[in-house]
Amino acid sequence: MEMEIEELNGFEENGANDSDTCDFNEIKDCFSSCEHVHGQSFGPKYILNISASKEINPNIAVALSDNSIEICNWSSSGLTKVVKYKEHTNKIVECKFVNKDSNLLYTGSNDGTIKLWDLRDSESVSTFQDTTVDESDLIKSISSFDVCPNNQLLAAGTDLTDGDPYILFWDIRNVKLLGAYWESHTDDITQVKFHPNNSNKLISGSTDGLINIYDLSKSCEDDALEDTLNTDAFIENLQWFSENRENKISCVTSTNELQLWSTVDAEPYKLFSRDDISKIIKKKEDNTYIANVHQVGGYLLVLSGSNGSEGKSLRSFQVLGVESCPAFRFDANTQRVRASFLNENTGILLTGGEKGKLDVWKPDLTIFDIKNKKK
Repeated sequence: MEMEIEELNGFEENGANDSDTCDFNEIKDCFSSCEHVHGQSFGPKYILNISASKEINPNIAVALSDNSIEICNWSSSGLTKVVKYKEHTNKIVECKFVNKDSNLLYTGSNDGTIKLWDLRDSESVSTFQDTTVDESDLIKSISSFDVCPNNQLLAAGTDLTDGDPYILFWDIRNVKLLGAYWESHTDDITQVKFHPNNSNKLISGSTDGLINIYDLSKSCEDDALEDTLNTDAFIENLQWFSENRENKISCVTSTNELQLWSTVDAEPYKLFSRDDISKIIKKKEDNTYIANVHQVGGYLLVLSGSNGSEGKSLRSFQVLGVESCPAFRFDANTQRVRASFLNENTGILLTGGEKGKLDVWKPDLTIFDIKNKKK
């Protein structure tokens, strides 16, 4: 037991983390240990975003705090660095691989551009930006973007610019700016997400606290706006997910609250406060944060950590309907996690964070079929 405890990063000699609310034996009983298979340092830079292609040996994009993108390939022998890109002049807010081509990658930045990269080239192949501005206009700082499922439309949210936040739209095939929405939000747009199976369905989230749902097949913004959900909080992260064939939305707020919405309801059907989450992961409330939310089959997997002990503690819990229970503990984690990516098909989970380390994990996702523990 002594050796096992010593090997667990983030745990004190008595086997308990300084922000745990129970002893280590209870933690072991509650959480399954997640296998750590590889770690790669990009430090001292922060890792801000991660994306990966979908094949068994995926390409992995890591967005760093020096405005660069590192591309690696993952195989049974580990991570191999492939190429580094540095054309953006400000913070990279997101990176995304194209669904059907593992060599095509999009990156969006506060510098007002979204770039398309072909990993076989040494420089970007396309740049998407607001072509209606001239040198005297303010640059619309990109805060989030997404590519629709059929890879024909690109949408990006912006910070407040000259009194308005914008959702910009481009035709990917000819890099043409098609137009914009600017009336549905009143503050910075923090998230835009296409429905994973419907290129006409888009959600946006903002620091104004609103989640807007659009039907892009309509001819104007007023007609396209189908519904507005009021979270009463700054929105940091939005994800579409499905449960019992129903479209739902997960929302992480700036207060580390998780809200779960059905698109047809006026209130969230489930709300996990920071206190609720801290009790599930056995941590003190003041240190608890949400790193990300992923769908695994019919469940949600919520990555949550603690800022105590230099952010070494990372755990997760699963959510089905309104029920929740502990899932994994990530004993080899050494940093506060800022980004993650899960490929359910290959069972690979990637995490990155404030010490510039990319970790590769192999969670046993089969536990989601047999686990019946309640919180």
